[in-house]
Amino acid sequence: MPIICRLPFWRKNIVDKGSREIFQFVDQIIADRRFHRSTSLSTNEDLLDLLLTAVDNEGEFFSNEEIKDQALAFVFAGHETTGHLITWIVYILMTHNDVLQVCREEIDRVLPNGTSPDAERMSKLVVCEAIIQETLRLYPPAPFMIRKCIREHIIGSKEHRQIRVPVGATILLNSYVLHRREEYWPRPEEFDYTRWIRDPITGFKPKLTHPFCYLPFAAGPRNCIGQNFALLEAKIMLAALVQRCQFELEPGQKIIPETCVTMSPKYGLRAKIAQR
Repeated sequence: MPIICRLPFWRKNIVDKGSREIFQFVDQIIADRRFHRSTSLSTNEDLLDLLLTAVDNEGEFFSNEEIKDQALAFVFAGHETTGHLITWIVYILMTHNDVLQVCREEIDRVLPNGTSPDAERMSKLVVCEAIIQETLRLYPPAPFMIRKCIREHIIGSKEHRQIRVPVGATILLNSYVLHRREEYWPRPEEFDYTRWIRDPITGFKPKLTHPFCYLPFAAGPRNCIGQNFALLEAKIMLAALVQRCQFELEPGQKIIPETCVTMSPKYGLRAKIAQR
């Protein structure tokens, strides 16, 4: 925000230097792709290819600045939220030895002797997937969502309390609280990854008690565009960490969730990590 950027707050030079470096980094990636000095590593077009070839309603290509804005959203959103998710997953594994053992057994079976994950093997990591989903329930990295009402709504019924939502109202959704409501989740404060284990025959996840009781990535047309990418990224990171490392939580810590924009441990998370 321009006004905040002009304020002389403490150690602003560090923030400014970081901003310049990330902007230069993304500018270089866009320029390299635009002038064919780099190519996508995927079999099809990646996000940057799509942005460079897309046109708006007037048939105009996006400017470098517009492309950079969209790319930065992926760089920041995909980095910080996934990083916090992995932090909470490791915390769960260090405080739930039974969960760690089940997770490790699955990874050692599906990825034996340090095998690198591929698409087929990743789909078999059902326990890892369930652990990620349950961690997202208890510790959603982005616990607040904001929406603006564009049509008037009446929520509730005459038998219960009705709430009128007028046009233009700002609605704040707190998924951290929602994910711990007793009417939607049996034993809501308990970590239970088996809630998410897929049916071994159909491959379907268990049905939720309400279609909108679980919102780690929001919902509707404005839900997180990087949802599938984040889940795949987290599963690969979880598999690699458990495959290669031993974790031990350092004693005497007070682990308290704190939300600024995203949710992370307020005082950090200290752990001893050793190679398996």
